[in-house]
Amino acid sequence: MASWPTLREVRSFLRAAQNDAEDLIIDAARLAAIDYGQSRLGADRYPEDTDTLPASIHYAAMQHSARLYRRRDSVDGTLSFGELGVVQVRRSDPDVAAAYDLKVGFVFG
Repeated sequence: MASWPTLREVRSFLRAAQNDAEDLIIDAARLAAIDYGQSRLGADRYPEDTDTLPASIHYAAMQHSARLYRRRDSVDGTLSFGELGVVQVRRSDPDVAAAYDLKVGFVFG
């Protein structure tokens, strides 16, 4: 069992050096990922200070945090690679979604 990722863990996951200005942005992405995770799993079940978070969700939250941080470089949903062209950035990460789906299950309606 684990807890929600810390700023230090997400920064390490991103391979980013400590920088006060960037840390504010990384932490905002981290908190948004935690908020998303709590909305999927239930904040009452996994509050911000939990230490019973499944390891797969801890990792998914780190991936989601990193994705949100990097997403600021593609506000319109695209990334340009100069002569190589433009690539569309997907709205969601299938690995993150799969991790949450395994814990929450599917709803058919």
